[in-house]
Amino acid sequence: MWWNRIIEWFTNNKERNSFIQDFNKSAKEAFISNLAPVYLKAESSFGNNSYKHQFSSFLYHGFKIRTMTGLFLDDSQFIAIGNMLASNQTLTRQLVTLGYDTLEITNNNGNVVKQWRLSALLELT
Repeated sequence: MWWNRIIEWFTNNKERNSFIQDFNKSAKEAFISNLAPVYLKAESSFGNNSYKHQFSSFLYHGFKIRTMTGLFLDDSQFIAIGNMLASNQTLTRQLVTLGYDTLEITNNNGNVVKQWRLSALLELT
């Protein structure tokens, strides 16, 4: 029983790491090919504990997007990027099934500009 939980935890981490690597690869290619004005990078974060739902991971249940280089953006532009990501139902569903409950976007200084509750976007309780 406990052995199955350990195997499940490692399997979930592998899926999450693969998702983040794919996201970051796509973001890098978009920046290099000049499709995106900023280089976005995703990583897992602690998230917001008040956003937890039945599928949330124990640790690192936040999906953080940060900028690496490119244009200097103001907070409203960061929020627009986050809204674009949050409005993508496929992405949101994938994040929830991977154990994420929080989408957060950070500014050029690394400060969280806004957080989105993924379960609210999908109307989960």
